[in-house]
Amino acid sequence: MSKIPYEQVRSDHEYLWDIAPAHDMTGGYVDQEDLRLMLRTPTKSMASKCYLSQIEYWFQAGPDRTGDAMHDIPWQDERVREIAERYAIDVPGDQS
Repeated sequence: MSKIPYEQVRSDHEYLWDIAPAHDMTGGYVDQEDLRLMLRTPTKSMASKCYLSQIEYWFQAGPDRTGDAMHDIPWQDERVREIAERYAIDVPGDQS
């Protein structure tokens, strides 16, 4: 995967988090590690790495739960599919 510009990674993260944050961001994914990394090295490069890690986790864990029902990844959303493809994440039904 080629280097994705900071602005693109940030935009992709914001789009996914507008749908819903990733499930279990303080348990399954320890977001405090991202905070530690950003405080230690507060650069766009480090922010991109943290965003990328969270995007990958979003596709792994899915959007956050509401009550007991887990929201599926909205694969019908064309932008969600584009984001997944940009980060080399398998898209269901994708034949490439």
